[in-house]
Amino acid sequence: NHQSDSPKPKPKKRSNSSVEELPEEKKPKAAASMNGLSALPSLTQTTTVRRRNLTETLNSFNNDEGNANEIEPSEDGVLVCKILRKLSTSDSTSSTTEGLDFSSNLGFVTLPSRQLATFASIRKAIDSDLDDDVFPCRKKWKFHVPKLGPVSVKQEEKIGPVLEFLKSTTNDAQLGTGIASDPLKVVIVNV
Repeated sequence: NHQSDSPKPKPKKRSNSSVEELPEEKKPKAAASMNGLSALPSLTQTTTVRRRNLTETLNSFNNDEGNANEIEPSEDGVLVCKILRKLSTSDSTSSTTEGLDFSSNLGFVTLPSRQLATFASIRKAIDSDLDDDVFPCRKKWKFHVPKLGPVSVKQEEKIGPVLEFLKSTTNDAQLGTGIASDPLKVVIVNV
């Protein structure tokens, strides 16, 4: 008979109850609770939560159409527009350029609804809210849409909500969202 050097396992003691007790698993000690607050989550849980939150946030920016999300009715409010005049440059600047870099600031106007404001309503606000010296000799002007070109007076009402339309024409972050801290940049050109 060959005996091994390792000690023999001790037989488990049975309790008087009919249910056998299992050995407890060793659990990592949680951080001590302060003033009755629950223990802090482990680093692994925190990392997982942060990663999941980051992934969800990034996925919210990527939608199937590549367009900006529509404005929710609860998000509707005052539309703030920064009015920029496209500076006259040589003919080398085509209508495909964004136009926001080559412009001067004429001021701003506000409209009651981000969802309903049209080019026509912005024109009325410009005429009523901006000083007359902004347009010397009441010179005629048109709106300029980045990558598309000038908007005719006939199109101003037909195009529909200006914020939604302009966001669909460009992904330029300079365009703005129409709130006071990030006004919608509306470009006009002299005719």
